[in-house]
Amino acid sequence: MLNTEGQYRLVFSSHSNIDIRTVLQGLQKLQFTGKPVFNNSANEYCAGDTFLSSITFMGCSPYIEFEPPENLKPSGVAEFCFIRVSKTSQPVLFHQGQLKNLKTIPRCRQCRKVLPDLQQQAEQFNQSGKFSCKNCDTVLTAGDLDWRKASGVGNIFIEVLNVYLQEAVPTDAFMQQLETITTSPWQYFYTDSNIQTKLLDIR
Repeated sequence: MLNTEGQYRLVFSSHSNIDIRTVLQGLQKLQFTGKPVFNNSANEYCAGDTFLSSITFMGCSPYIEFEPPENLKPSGVAEFCFIRVSKTSQPVLFHQGQLKNLKTIPRCRQCRKVLPDLQQQAEQFNQSGKFSCKNCDTVLTAGDLDWRKASGVGNIFIEVLNVYLQEAVPTDAFMQQLETITTSPWQYFYTDSNIQTKLLDIR
């Protein structure tokens, strides 16, 4: 697996019982993904022919490198844009175990207020899978929180690596195509693996 520590990414997540091979085949059929980065790739793919029509890039013509360097090794540092697909046995919070570092604080979906003590509740969540909203006295799972595009819950994740935070926005058509592949809703969020960046407030 390529080394992507600290690198920015756009992540799609969903909860579905679908086989990951069906997801990979669907992305290939859409031509969102192209050739594997390596022949024995761990579900890591170069961007496909429809990538730039599936993702809208904000700002002034950002330069993105899509081709891996010739001397890249499977455990090397990836400094080009590529796509990684993974699946877990059960739905998980993408940043589980890193909550103490999260800079963008989620909101309770019941009262719409942020959890001011997220860092203090991180250990509790890692043990019980629950949060407590002190504003409305509600017990919450990770899925009951609005992560404000800074994290997400699911068992299928599609990571687009090396695109700057909040600069790449998926089109509505692409989100619908993902739903068609898995017959399940999808969400997306932005992060780097160190989750040290606070995102612009998205309501």
